[in-house]
Amino acid sequence: MNKTTLILIVIIFTSMPFHKAFSQEITEENYNKKIKEIAEEYSSRMEELGRIYELHSEKKDSLLLVAKQIEENSNKKNYQAALKYASLPDGLINVYMARIDIPKDTLLLFYNKLPTDKRKSDYGKSIKFHIDSKQIEKGDGFHNFLATDSNGNPFQLSNLKEKDILLLYGGLGCIGENGRVILKNLYNTRNKDDFKIVIFNSCSNIEDLKALKNQYQLDFIFIDDFKKDHSPMKIIYGAQATPTCFVINKSGIITSKFLGLPEAQLNKLRKASR
Repeated sequence: MNKTTLILIVIIFTSMPFHKAFSQEITEENYNKKIKEIAEEYSSRMEELGRIYELHSEKKDSLLLVAKQIEENSNKKNYQAALKYASLPDGLINVYMARIDIPKDTLLLFYNKLPTDKRKSDYGKSIKFHIDSKQIEKGDGFHNFLATDSNGNPFQLSNLKEKDILLLYGGLGCIGENGRVILKNLYNTRNKDDFKIVIFNSCSNIEDLKALKNQYQLDFIFIDDFKKDHSPMKIIYGAQATPTCFVINKSGIITSKFLGLPEAQLNKLRKASR
């Protein structure tokens, strides 16, 4: 066994879920402390992996598998913490935010144990909607949700029939100016009659949506249903991180789904259009 392989095995082993022998009191302070610990551990593992990659770039495929394992372990620890601390005032919200990573059978058991008032709350209903829905993935047809555009007009994806679509769930602020330039360059190299960029936002009302459109001055389609966390789009598309990006072809099929801005993929789309 070579040194690199041994290091990889050690990383995988040390990043597996770890349970302390004692239980912590269910408080907001302890929950925040736990989430911070998980985030710091994740960051440390990924930095360690980055250093190994600099020395052994030829092991890229193996390192990517380890990175995926580290991410999966971190996600699992996050949702286990959310479930453990679900009795906190905002506990149900935390579980909802982690819903994408929680196995649905586990989430259903959790939901069925909730008091009636919590099941009937907005977040309780949205958790149940998530459980009962099939989340959109690569290869699926798009879900034709109802929304409103920044001009106040009704909008559906079917309005853009036989067009290529890049659908983003939020994230224009997260991607920064560089990310917005990438989107503008992509849009400006495509035939506007055949390609549209649609930004689904999380505003409270039409005035906020118009202000957001005005803030960024982007010639994209800005839409919202003003339901924020409880939007059917957010739940059915399995969108939590911003941006979550979906590439939809002219036949209405999701050809790619990404968390964050897929710069390399978007550059390929831009070059292919020339």
